[in-house]
Amino acid sequence: MGSEYFDLHHTVSDDEVDAQAHVHNLRYLQWTLWAARDHNATSGWKAAPALEEGFGWVVRDHEITYRAAAFGGDEIVVRTWVSEVRRYACTRRFLICRPAVQTGLCRGATRWVFVDLRAHRALEVPQEAKDALTLCPKPPKLPWEN
Repeated sequence: MGSEYFDLHHTVSDDEVDAQAHVHNLRYLQWTLWAARDHNATSGWKAAPALEEGFGWVVRDHEITYRAAAFGGDEIVVRTWVSEVRRYACTRRFLICRPAVQTGLCRGATRWVFVDLRAHRALEVPQEAKDALTLCPKPPKLPWEN
């Protein structure tokens, strides 16, 4: 069983900055995907064997509310946690922030569905995945509150 939440630490590189001189919104989404992957790995979920058998998690939908911009050189934290597991899906929430100045950059959630990748259909979330997830129904404290 893994931890209630996971922190991905990242330094914003200059190539993540767009023509408007801030980080493009798709980069925020990429960071949340990296955090989800790493949280699953530290929780004991083995994605590679599932993929070899033709099973995996796919995104059903994303919800993101942007509050402030990130810039090149920023040290950010992507905090992620699983708030809910249902029969065919789980909801993973996230917060991206700049702890040095105690600023939240965005909040959101992604609903993940477990899928048979060969038949392209949703499957019940396997017990092995449920066992690897630690639910955190309420948002954890902000990184600077720990």
